Amino acid sequence: MAVLITGAKGFIGSRLVSFLKEAGFDLVNFAADITDRQAVLSWSSDKKIEAVIHLAAIMGGRNKSLFKKINIDGTGNIIELCKKIRAGRLIFMSSLRALSSEPDDPYVNSKKEAEKLVIDSGLPYVVLRPSMIYGPGDKKNIGFLLKIARTLPLVPVFNFRLQPLFVDDVARVIMACFKAAPNQTINLAGQETISYADLLELLKVKGYKIRRLNAPRLFNFLLKIFSCLPFSPLPYWQVKTLLADEIFAGSQWPGKFNIKWTSLEEGMAKVV
Repeated sequence: MAVLITGAKGFIGSRLVSFLKEAGFDLVNFAADITDRQAVLSWSSDKKIEAVIHLAAIMGGRNKSLFKKINIDGTGNIIELCKKIRAGRLIFMSSLRALSSEPDDPYVNSKKEAEKLVIDSGLPYVVLRPSMIYGPGDKKNIGFLLKIARTLPLVPVFNFRLQPLFVDDVARVIMACFKAAPNQTINLAGQETISYADLLELLKVKGYKIRRLNAPRLFNFLLKIFSCLPFSPLPYWQVKTLLADEIFAGSQWPGKFNIKWTSLEEGMAKVV
């Protein structure tokens, strides 16, 4: 079975590639820039592509136009490629944040629009909406927190909660989608809820020498002020999302796909 992946060198993609190779799938190289419509539609293969897995996306940054260019227009280009090569199905990686009602978040809005393009495309599809993903090779989510814990003598405490999802579980779900019923959207929330403060405590148990600076309201305020400065890499909308709870109930994907989910204890042991 031949499979094409966009974003194959990213955090999720590289882990997925390992799983697919181990399972004996035929991975077809795709190096085109998804924003270059001509380059995408010029791509061809002598193999029948049974599944296209679209992972490539942008998650943050101050340039709002890139969210449309990459997440919306890029997805549109991949949809047209799927039609051209008569792909068996399209598996699209969205985000549980697409369920958010936040009107000023360009990432959320781009994922909502991209989902609509996929659903209205006429292609057999599966849309996956994961919560925050972590695991070996993660440099943005819990990986960024680990970097802070290694470098700062004091780690500020914030008061948000999250449902981390282990990257290997995501890879297994994607593979299960090859045989799943088409034309469905699946929410993939981590099966455990943990506060940021408790996550710091878990890192201490794992051997990190963390000294907590416990003033969440103050740090929330300071981070929001920092985001408004012209040199801040984090725009205000992204800070609002970062500091908000990311909790989604009723995500029953382990039973749906008959997958044993990875506990936070198990997953963090592989990360640290």
